[in-house]
Amino acid sequence: MTVGIARQIEIAQRRNKAVQMRLAGMSYPAITEALGYKSSGAASKDVTRALRAASKAMQENSEELLQIEIDRLDRLMAGLWTKAIGGDTKAVETIEKIIYRRCQLLGLDLINRNGVSDGDVVSLLGTLFAQIQSRHQPTLDSEVVYELDAAEDLEPATEVDEAEEGE
Repeated sequence: MTVGIARQIEIAQRRNKAVQMRLAGMSYPAITEALGYKSSGAASKDVTRALRAASKAMQENSEELLQIEIDRLDRLMAGLWTKAIGGDTKAVETIEKIIYRRCQLLGLDLINRNGVSDGDVVSLLGTLFAQIQSRHQPTLDSEVVYELDAAEDLEPATEVDEAEEGE
C-alpha cells in the first residue's frame, strides 16, 4: 500500500505534535484523545518511531561532521608536512596541534585513562602516524622524498629505565 504525499505530510505533522505533547509531559491516553490515534499503544509507537528516527539522523549527522573535520585536518597537515619534515619548527608545532586535535576527535586521548598500558598507546600512535604519513607522502613532482624510521632513533632501555617501569 502506497501512501500519498499529502498523507505522509499529515502523518509527519501528527507525529511531530505527539512528540511535542509527550515532551511536555502529557500521557499517551491524553495524546491519543487529542490527536485521534486508535489507541494509546499506537500513539506510543508513533512517538517511539519519531524519536528513533531523530536519534538515527543525529548519529548520522555527527558521524558525517566528524569525517568532515578529520578531512579538514588531513588537508591542513598535507600543506605543512613537507615543511615539517624539512625541519621547519613552526610547521612541526602546528602539526603536533593537528595531531592532538585528531586524537581528541577520535577519542585516542582517552585510551591511557582507561587502563591501557603505555606500550599499547605507543603502538596505537605509531599506527596513527604511519597512516598519516601514508596519506601525506610528497607528490611525484617533489624532488625530495623524506623517509622516517622512528625505531632507529630510539635508545635501548637502561637498567634504571627498566627498574622505573616495574614500579
